Amino acid sequence: MPLLPWPRIVFPRNPFPLLWFLLTTISLTIIFAHPRTNHRFTNQVNYTPNISSNLNSKPSMDTLTLTRGLHVAQQEHFVHDVPGTYPRLCRLVDGSILAGFTTFAPDGQTRVLAVARSVDDARTFEPHGEVARSPGDCDNLFLLQLPPPPPPSFLENGEIAETETDPPVPVVLAAFRNHDLDDQGNPTWFRITVCQSRDGGRSWSFLSQAFEKPAPFGLWEPFLRLGRRGGVEEVQLYFSQEMDTDDQDTMVVRSTDGGRTWSSPSCVTGRGERLRDGMVGVAETEIAVRARTLVMVLETTRRGPGTYSIEAILSFDGGENFVQRQVVYEPATGRNAGAPQIAALNDGLTVAIVFMTDEDMEEGEATAWPQGAKIKAMYGSLRKDGLLVLGAPVVVGESASSWPGIMALSGNSALAVFESSRSIRGRLLMSPGNHAN
Repeated sequence: MPLLPWPRIVFPRNPFPLLWFLLTTISLTIIFAHPRTNHRFTNQVNYTPNISSNLNSKPSMDTLTLTRGLHVAQQEHFVHDVPGTYPRLCRLVDGSILAGFTTFAPDGQTRVLAVARSVDDARTFEPHGEVARSPGDCDNLFLLQLPPPPPPSFLENGEIAETETDPPVPVVLAAFRNHDLDDQGNPTWFRITVCQSRDGGRSWSFLSQAFEKPAPFGLWEPFLRLGRRGGVEEVQLYFSQEMDTDDQDTMVVRSTDGGRTWSSPSCVTGRGERLRDGMVGVAETEIAVRARTLVMVLETTRRGPGTYSIEAILSFDGGENFVQRQVVYEPATGRNAGAPQIAALNDGLTVAIVFMTDEDMEEGEATAWPQGAKIKAMYGSLRKDGLLVLGAPVVVGESASSWPGIMALSGNSALAVFESSRSIRGRLLMSPGNHAN
């Protein structure tokens, strides 16, 4: 077989285009052939760090980095200056802030679930509405505004289609415990009730029962958040359900129709363990690799019946599954830390946690938990292995204070609210670089 002649290479009169072509080809080959780090910004569903429990290790405390700049404002915010308890905050799309809490009617027996409103970023609050009142046991109010309605439709000529009414105000949901009592004050029926407001929290109407059951063993402490599963938006309602006197689990029900109907409850924490898990709070933040993560904090009795400490558990799939349970805060032996709540700050990476604790009581003081507690706060973030790195706690409210809530504000700050001396108070928490020295 004859050898084929080499192809004849003809150089152009102007060699620069060919040289440019050869150099470009070589450069691209080197770039794409060179091994490099693949920085992938992924949805949380595809991120699965070590999911083993971290209950045998102490919480990671980076006190030098995290507490050096944590600032608690000296000025108090008075949300409600008459007897009240269990405050929770909710930001509306118009920028105003609602504060929900429990107070009492003049007869001293009827519980009132009240709403106050702030239009100056929580500097002041004014009475605004009332969700419900009952001679029974109604408490643990939690507020959530649903997403705004879809924008108006347009005609072919570009004009907005006429509607019979003004665009509706986004609905605000209120979830709370709502229990029937007999003549002796013993519970006979337990409910988590949901009401709705269509005028920004001023007036309210009944919407649904998220879950209910007969006595014994109660339902407590609902927490509402917006989530998404399978591309469908949903309302997630977490609550505590007693299984026995020493056994309480965290449950969740879901709604895809704005709270009108709810799924059957499913267990989030506590299955197979005789612990009193409760008082959950949930915040969505980013882990170090930019994956979206839900952080749930809760009180528990892992150290023994009647003694509370704080733990956390994570979800990397929007609340479908929770894994990697870990210790958040353990006070000294015989002392308690409980009722935690959590907020994700506006940088997307930092979380602030508030809780109540009796760890500073003098030795020998015989005050039953939760009496005599202080409110404390700490902040930190998630490492890429899913562990919370937290600073040492600082005092937010002196004894006796209880039942704190928290909400992120502008900048990298948050407002902690709590009951103190029977009134609802608040203090601003600011992370490093967010306040003047």
